[in-house]
Amino acid sequence: MRTLSILSGLILTIALCMPVNAMAKDVDSVKELIEKYDSARCKQCHEQIYKDWEKSLHYKALIGPFNKTLGTLKDYLTQRDGELKKSKEVTKSIKEYMEPCFGCHIPQIQDASEKAAREIANAVLKEDWDIVEKLQVNCIVCHNKNAIVRRFRDGNPEADTVYGTKDLGGVHGDKVFTKSKKNEMMADSAFCGGCHQGPNVLKSPEPIWCVSNYDSMLQNYIPNGGDKGCQDCHMRGEGMGHRFPPNYDDKEFEMKRLREHIKLDVKTLAYTFQIKNPNLVSMPMIVINTKVTHDIGHRFPDGCPSPTHFALNVTVKSKDGKEIFSDAKYYMPQLKLGYTENKMVFASFRKLSLMRDTALQPFKAKEETFEVKLPPGVGEATVEVSLNFVVEPGVKESVYELYKFTREVSIKGTEN
Repeated sequence: MRTLSILSGLILTIALCMPVNAMAKDVDSVKELIEKYDSARCKQCHEQIYKDWEKSLHYKALIGPFNKTLGTLKDYLTQRDGELKKSKEVTKSIKEYMEPCFGCHIPQIQDASEKAAREIANAVLKEDWDIVEKLQVNCIVCHNKNAIVRRFRDGNPEADTVYGTKDLGGVHGDKVFTKSKKNEMMADSAFCGGCHQGPNVLKSPEPIWCVSNYDSMLQNYIPNGGDKGCQDCHMRGEGMGHRFPPNYDDKEFEMKRLREHIKLDVKTLAYTFQIKNPNLVSMPMIVINTKVTHDIGHRFPDGCPSPTHFALNVTVKSKDGKEIFSDAKYYMPQLKLGYTENKMVFASFRKLSLMRDTALQPFKAKEETFEVKLPPGVGEATVEVSLNFVVEPGVKESVYELYKFTREVSIKGTEN
């Protein structure tokens, strides 16, 4: 009896020493999960911040711009009976299967029971908007659940505490989160890197090349003299804050930002090229030089939205409108499955390694030269150059027509 009493006391002591999150019971339904992470009451005191957040992609974390995230997540779930059917031998848990994608899109899934996770999966597959619209990366996710970056050093987030970059005196006017604590790591890029980082090769049974903003910034931007962090470019500035741009559903706002940070310069020259070979050969030519410059602090576009790309289109037409030349350059990460076949792949759950990377890189301009031989008798032409940013191919609203230049050229000497 004494042994049992000692053992019971030891178990109680261990339980009292465990972090609150470690003792928490899994939430048993998606309804309860939504209620637990409902941040609507935050609007009462933080109205403008809340309104800004409602314009962000964090607000629609399971949906994404033009519903493309929802489509990708549906594809991933469907593939458990297809390409990823071996996953059923690895785990019976749908929650564990969902982790590689859903772990960042809705971190609160970590609190869900297997039953609740299955409800989320079914809601995504059925496009149940009453559910997918309410599962968000919101105030509670960022200012409580994911607020602590270095947990071995700083411990788990306390269940009744909101964390932020300012000292609020330890109090917080909320019935659940009654305390506040300053957490300087929330001002560090590593805080954003928790989700916006590179391939999750080491932490998942299904490694996927995902977003790599944080890694790209550390490896390509900072070493070349960059001195800004994620929050500087995505929170601090006019019209930003908790909108965390980009949000490509907001066409006017994002067009302004893209044109502010990305520039296209076009120069053309028409002339007659001559060479002895051994006889004199004369060729009327047009040379088109393009240069894309930018001040983005990481690879862009990034690795996760596979089909997203820049398209640089160059066309040359004779004065009567007949096409003489057409070419296109695509700027994007080009990914493969990870096996031996050298074939570029799309969709988040397929891509694992890079084959090529033609995306815009920090501090590197994209320069192209196009040489066009004019047909006999043609001495004048029209050059058209455009730069488009395409978020989701096939969706007209997702195409950002950033620049379009027209140049009239002549071998008589006109040049631009």
